Amino acid sequence: MSQRYESRKEYSLMDVLKYNLRKWWLAAIMAVLFAVIVGGYKAKTLMPYIEAETYDEKMQVEASVLLTEYNSEGLVERGTNIMKIAKSRSVYQEFCKLTGIELTQQAFTDMFDGEQTEASDVVTFFVVYPRTSWDYAVDDEEQAITFMNGLIQALDTVTQKGYGTKCFSVLDEPASVRRVEKVASYTISNSEFRQAVLKAVTAGILLGILLEVVCYTLWIMIYKKPKDAQEIQECLETQIVDVITKKNEEEETYKKAALFLSNSKGQGCQKINCLTVGRFADTTASCLAMCYANEKKKTLLIDLNAAESEEASLSAYIMGDTTELKLQQMNEYLDTVKRNIKQEKGFDLVGNEKFKELLERFSKQYEYIIINGRDAEKVSEGYKAAALCDKNLVVCGRRNTRMETLYMIKNTTEINHIHLDGVLVYDL
Repeated sequence: MSQRYESRKEYSLMDVLKYNLRKWWLAAIMAVLFAVIVGGYKAKTLMPYIEAETYDEKMQVEASVLLTEYNSEGLVERGTNIMKIAKSRSVYQEFCKLTGIELTQQAFTDMFDGEQTEASDVVTFFVVYPRTSWDYAVDDEEQAITFMNGLIQALDTVTQKGYGTKCFSVLDEPASVRRVEKVASYTISNSEFRQAVLKAVTAGILLGILLEVVCYTLWIMIYKKPKDAQEIQECLETQIVDVITKKNEEEETYKKAALFLSNSKGQGCQKINCLTVGRFADTTASCLAMCYANEKKKTLLIDLNAAESEEASLSAYIMGDTTELKLQQMNEYLDTVKRNIKQEKGFDLVGNEKFKELLERFSKQYEYIIINGRDAEKVSEGYKAAALCDKNLVVCGRRNTRMETLYMIKNTTEINHIHLDGVLVYDL
């Protein structure tokens, strides 16, 4: 017979998709959260630009010159010529000579500008301050006026030399003025604002869903414990008897489990072994025994999970330290017997032939024998007890069990030809 030995869960693309679809509510929360964050951030950043008009206040020194008919060209051409000449190297050199100011030509040409706003004989030059350009700075009104006077004088000298006549006269002497100008900046309409926010909200929704899928998929891959009862069933390849939660942990739940494990043929004694995993101080076996006792079925609970008992314990009897085995009577139909691990002195209790003989003897006295074992991940005696019983119930604490442990239980039971009748899952 070919046996399969597995130690970990492999997830296919469909498994990952299935688990993510089960967490649709988490994806919805993430989508809403990121829609609020991304959409809110977009709205906040765009709010100041909704049909906004921005103005800038400038301080500058202006000087206006009145052009003469120094050639036969039109007004616009004469004004353009004057402004170009003002930016020339000749004017720069003359400016430095007249004012004694040392600066580069780049700083000189960048410091001022000229304009002829309409077809007229007037050209206006202006210097904005405070301003720094390359290696030269104009910090106040006085420096700006000095610069403008030097410029006008240098321009007048160069143009007279070039054209052989006076090309302009000063119309307005350099003076400081304050100007408020509308700044050409980024503005949007209300409809554009709504569309941008809607796009941001949509992007936030998609980002939230994508992030949930990525994070949850990563969690699926690295989380070593079963995600739900179905994974436990797939690992053990047996049926789920029931899933016990905080809401349904009551007597009726154990009655259904007792019915599942009951002796359907009604012949002889039904020996049931509880193979616990991830459950500490488990009471499942005692609850099942109580259910059978309440049906007036003579029941014996063998508690191998008890650490210590009275002197005449199961351990002392099996080890031959006493000929008396003391049973504790819980009620008219339920008896229990416990072990004392200290009295076993390291010997195997369940593997002892005397334990098997005792179990056979009790089978003639009771209708049901329930064995409550220790954690199957840590000790192997549960498997030995399983080989002596008619039915085996795995009692699994989902949150305290690893996938590797479940596969270990399945592999061990298959090797030893032990049949698992079902699993009772505690999801607390």
